Amino acid sequence: MPIRAVPFPSGDLQLEGALYSPDQPSSSVVVICHPHPLRGGDMHNNVVMAIAAAVQSAGFAALTFNFRGVGASQGVHDNGRAEQDDVRAAVAYALTLDGIERLALAGYSFGANMAAAVAAGSPLDAVALVSLPTNDPDLTSRLQTYTGPLLLLVGDADHVSSAEKLQASAEARTDPTQVVCLPGVDHFWRGAEPLLEHHVSGFFTNNLPPA
Repeated sequence: MPIRAVPFPSGDLQLEGALYSPDQPSSSVVVICHPHPLRGGDMHNNVVMAIAAAVQSAGFAALTFNFRGVGASQGVHDNGRAEQDDVRAAVAYALTLDGIERLALAGYSFGANMAAAVAAGSPLDAVALVSLPTNDPDLTSRLQTYTGPLLLLVGDADHVSSAEKLQASAEARTDPTQVVCLPGVDHFWRGAEPLLEHHVSGFFTNNLPPA
């Protein structure tokens, strides 16, 4: 995939980012949030890369980035508090890219949680969350605050994300929500990346304008 480094600010910090461009210019970009920094998560994670590949194959741009304190990003980990500001900063930066008119958000595990936390206050056309942790008692109300198309992807062997809880939260929403539970897939998606790419690509193709 065509890629270039795109550092951008988050408050007083500089974050490391990478922009994946499709073969043809697109007016849409998807910001992708990586898993937990204290468990080895970064923007090169296999799920993040699979989402970026799916977005690019669908004809859209993808922006990955490292949360504060990860890789070349400045700052230190803040237990999911200031990381929400990093997502907002990535969204704001994405909207400054040439030709961009539509914006979507995706995240995996910790990154899905951060994306869900800021989705309601961001100008988003679609949101895709992979293996969203379901131990948050405010999960249902948090997902209800975002109004727009939502994809929830999970495996039935995931020890962090419960398909049953995601389905219950989805049924409480009035906006379009798709829950996809894949058999035999655990939290780490090793070997299941092609399935993930298929569903993510289809979701964004259906909910973002053609390239």
